Amino acid sequence: MNTRLPRLFVISSLCLVVVIGLSGSYLMTRSFSSPAVHPPTRRGNPVKEIAGYRGWSKVNPEPQLIPDRTAALCAAPSSPTAQKNPHSNKYVTVYVNDIGRKAMLEQLNPNFPEGSVIVKEKLPDKSSQAPELLTVMIKRGKGFNPTNGDWEYMVVDGTGITVQARGKLENCAACHTGRSGTDYVFRTYLPNETQNKLK
Repeated sequence: MNTRLPRLFVISSLCLVVVIGLSGSYLMTRSFSSPAVHPPTRRGNPVKEIAGYRGWSKVNPEPQLIPDRTAALCAAPSSPTAQKNPHSNKYVTVYVNDIGRKAMLEQLNPNFPEGSVIVKEKLPDKSSQAPELLTVMIKRGKGFNPTNGDWEYMVVDGTGITVQARGKLENCAACHTGRSGTDYVFRTYLPNETQNKLK
C-alpha cells in the first residue's frame, strides 16, 4: 500500500490551516487598527465657544432668581414641539468673556463687540453647584441676524458638552427683541451696585 498519499494529504492540510490563520490575523489587524476605517471618537469635549467660561468675569456674585415677568417673556409658544420655558422658577449665574466685559459691566447703553459671549447657568435652586442648563449668546459679525443684533443663541446641557439647539432661535429672539436699547441683552441680574455705576 502506498503511504505517500496520506502523508501528502496531512502536509497539504497543515499548510492550508497555516495560510488561513495568517490571512485571518492580517485581516483582523487591518480591520481593527486602521484609523482610516474607524477613526477614534472624541467624547467629553466642551463646546469651544464656551470652554472655560467659569474663568471669565462673573456678572452676578450670587445666583439670582429670574423675575416672573422676565420668565414669562421667554415662555415657549403653545405648539406640540415647543420647549418648556427654560427660565421659569430658576436661578441664574451669568458669565461674560473679556471681549464683552466692558459692554456688560460698564455701559448704560451697551454695544457688544463681535466675539462677545454671554453664558447663563440655569440652576434649580440658589445653592446648586451644577447647572442643569446653559443658555448662550454669541455676538456674530454684522449681517448675521440684523433684526436681533447679530446674536446667535445656543442651548447647551449643564456639562457644557452637548448642544441642544443653536442658531437664530426664534423663541430666544422673540424674548430678547424688546431689549434693543441694551443690544438685546437682559441685565436684570446685574447687582444694584453695578447698575448704579453704568455710564
